[in-house]
Amino acid sequence: MQVNIRHQVSPYFLFFIIIGAQTGVGILGFHRIIAKDAGYDAWISVLIAGAIIQLIMAVMIHLLSSANGDIVDVHNQLYGKTLGSILSGIIMFYFWLAAVSVLREYIEIIQVWMFPTLPTWVLALLILTLCYYIISGGFRVVAGICFVAVIYTFLLFFNHFYLPRNYIHIDNLLPILDHTFVDLLRSAKETSYSMAGFEIILMVFPFIKNARSSQKFAHLGIAFTTLFYTVGAFTTFLFISEKQIQTTIWARININTLTTFSFIQRIEYILASLYLIKIVTIITLMLWASSRGFKKIFKKKQKAPLLVLMASSLVLCQLLDDRYILHSFLDMISGISLALFYLYIPLLWLFYIVVKKKKRIL
Repeated sequence: MQVNIRHQVSPYFLFFIIIGAQTGVGILGFHRIIAKDAGYDAWISVLIAGAIIQLIMAVMIHLLSSANGDIVDVHNQLYGKTLGSILSGIIMFYFWLAAVSVLREYIEIIQVWMFPTLPTWVLALLILTLCYYIISGGFRVVAGICFVAVIYTFLLFFNHFYLPRNYIHIDNLLPILDHTFVDLLRSAKETSYSMAGFEIILMVFPFIKNARSSQKFAHLGIAFTTLFYTVGAFTTFLFISEKQIQTTIWARININTLTTFSFIQRIEYILASLYLIKIVTIITLMLWASSRGFKKIFKKKQKAPLLVLMASSLVLCQLLDDRYILHSFLDMISGISLALFYLYIPLLWLFYIVVKKKKRIL
């Protein structure tokens, strides 16, 4: 399905969109999760995960280029309107759940570190209202927010990896390669939730000008994100011992408490607040993708499914009121992500190739 050129953005924006979708709240606490299987060799696992994501991205772009549309068009071409709409609806449902997971996890951070008595629905309503305002401006506005968020990501590099430099312990990482390759793969699997977001290409592809030639920007975006997470894991392990990190939920916030200025006492409060820019970017992208997909499935204006998704997000955030329930929810999202984008999409790509070859023969 062709998109009006007025709604499209230049190919280089795909670089910012991918980074904006991948770098979120996971960077604050994924270190404990990946260190469970591979210890402090887990930074190598991030590189392995990044390489796998590069392959999945190449598969996705080839699939979308062949179908000349988004994932909804792919499903409709392969399975017909009814079955195709059901399969597309599952992916749109995942996008919505991913948005809720990011929103609720960020609210939990704010409640733990800053405002313990803040009702969940208050902050959720404020963030969702801001996201609605951005999405209402169209995809070009959404892409612009991604551009701003990536600039902020570069600033995070300085804060995360330079300011607390006086507290590093090089011997934390020794000996290197002290775990088996199987352990590294298990650790790489655990990064699936933190480094998720690249699947946004399944919906934004038609909104990129000369989309078929934009593949390099998508791969560059993933390369930058992989570097960001690798350096994040590497430097976090330099600050915190392997035993200590098992009991540290948000390692990067704890490290930020080490940084002090004569005019700022609690810099982590400021950083947690500024992180809202990153969170709004991811939630906006995921809600835009989900509402866009449901718009095509049900042939409605995008505003209708968007309002329904936002109301549902507010309710679901209230239901995820316990840390155990929230983490079970996050584990479920991670499992769905693995099944959909690391297993289903490659199989769909192979099936699409076989079907196209048969049609050419006939």
